[in-house]
Amino acid sequence: MSNGYDDDNLQPVLAQKICNLLYDLGPSTYDEIAPKVEYWIEYVLAEHFTTTDGLVQRVSPMAWDSRGSHSDISRFLKEFRDAPHRSEQARSFVDKLCPLVLRWFAIASVENLRMGDHWSNVATFGGNTFIRAASFVGHLIESGLLGHDLVRRHLVKPLIAHHYTDDNGPGKAVRANAIYQLLIAAGNTLLQGVLEPGDVQVCFKTLDGQTAIGGIAGLDVARLNVRCDSRPDALHWDLTCVLGTSRDSCCMVAK
Repeated sequence: MSNGYDDDNLQPVLAQKICNLLYDLGPSTYDEIAPKVEYWIEYVLAEHFTTTDGLVQRVSPMAWDSRGSHSDISRFLKEFRDAPHRSEQARSFVDKLCPLVLRWFAIASVENLRMGDHWSNVATFGGNTFIRAASFVGHLIESGLLGHDLVRRHLVKPLIAHHYTDDNGPGKAVRANAIYQLLIAAGNTLLQGVLEPGDVQVCFKTLDGQTAIGGIAGLDVARLNVRCDSRPDALHWDLTCVLGTSRDSCCMVAK
């Protein structure tokens, strides 16, 4: 640019504007706010205030933030990307943002995360932000913004492959909370052929173990019902329902 402004100073300001608008999306504000987010993303990319990759890097930390409606942000990203008039670079912004969020969530799984605002290198402020990111990732999955192969590679295996020397420690509760949020947001998709049976078993056993010791604050078992076509009265705690039937005949019932 030739206007004397420093691009490095402009980029975070513009990215923060986009993030703040995304945080403001909600059931009552969606129709008003969505066109504004659309305008700013297209504008900063078309005018070359930043690159697509640069905007992705600056916007992606919103996944760890407590603000905003994950379902409405995911809805916007899906509708924004799929709009027939969308520019290729703006479409690329969404296609790069969503996998980056998933990959950083996977890498955060390596840390010994705890509840509360404990410092971590990836998850920003420890276990609480990791759980919020799980919800965000779940809504991206349910909105069809993350391919099934990508989810299989980066979602559950890193989440369940961590080892704690204290089986009942706070880190297990963090992962159980993350699994719970993922299933609440994306259980309908994850249980219909995306997750392997063994991964499903580990997830539900993790939930069972933490529920037994009171490790998941606010867990509502009724929201994690699994309906099987062959056994419509069975709940997810009966793992034979999930593991003993075709995964195509099981789905989450989020109430």
